[in-house]
Amino acid sequence: MAHWTDEYMVLVRDCELRESRLTEWERGFVESIRTRLDAGAGLTMKQTETLDGIWERITARG
Repeated sequence: MAHWTDEYMVLVRDCELRESRLTEWERGFVESIRTRLDAGAGLTMKQTETLDGIWERITARG
């Protein structure tokens, strides 16, 4: 069964693969989200929205 963090880890991995498209702040943010998810910690609504926004922007061009 899929764990609730799986979806977010996919977004994090996508962001990491497109690291060159991230700002310095976004790189740090994505790294902190990975650390939280690896530790089994949840994300706040704001963190989820921010991650979604970053992912949308950097994957818009493929």
